[in-house]
Amino acid sequence: MERLRIYQTALNLIAEIYSLIRKNKNLASDWSLCDQIKRAGVSVLANIAEGYLRSPKQFKNYLQIASGSANEVVAHLQVISKVYKISTEELQESYRILARQIGAFSKKLSSS
Repeated sequence: MERLRIYQTALNLIAEIYSLIRKNKNLASDWSLCDQIKRAGVSVLANIAEGYLRSPKQFKNYLQIASGSANEVVAHLQVISKVYKISTEELQESYRILARQIGAFSKKLSSS
């Protein structure tokens, strides 16, 4: 699974989420929001990993969940941007791209 580009991207992006939280004390004190965004980001990675050794049909389902979690991260980043006035646009776009990449990979599985 480590060879999968979507896995590596998800791993790098969750590290960015943790870094964003560490760098912003006001945000870090919002335990609930931070917990939610970390869980969603880890869910992207974990669902790719969990589905990897399953059947293509099952893997596709896990990828759909991962894509949904990526979109959830975008929503949380929008809240952070709005409430805490922290620029998250670049990270939002990275997660949107990842969601599209996961979708494309999922379609590729269907055609195999």
